[in-house]
Amino acid sequence: MTWKKVMLEGDVPVLSDTAPVDTDFGAASAGVAADASRQDHKHDVPEALVGDLAAVDGGAATAGTANKFVRADHKHALGPLQANLDCNQKELVGQVMHSVASAPNSGAEVEGQIYYNSTLGDKHPYVWIP
Repeated sequence: MTWKKVMLEGDVPVLSDTAPVDTDFGAASAGVAADASRQDHKHDVPEALVGDLAAVDGGAATAGTANKFVRADHKHALGPLQANLDCNQKELVGQVMHSVASAPNSGAEVEGQIYYNSTLGDKHPYVWIP
């Protein structure tokens, strides 16, 4: 169980508009770009690579028809939302996160609890993740 920092604008790389390089047989590389890639970016896989495939069943080599890459439009479940906060169609006005210089350690933290670390070198919200 731990407090997880919520990253703010400027804490993470910006999204890149640069097209990704084509897939090839070059050595794997983590890359050096400081930008993050978009979830729907696409690498081209040239069909010319088919000639390098070795048939293992006695048949001819083929690029195949399977479509097993992770889909850019896949979805994840939202998580532990158990009930709605009913504000009776009213806004929460002037709300402030619990602002302290260190994590509240009551021993009774609950999933989804939040606080704001007001320490000069931090200044980030945190959420409790069991």
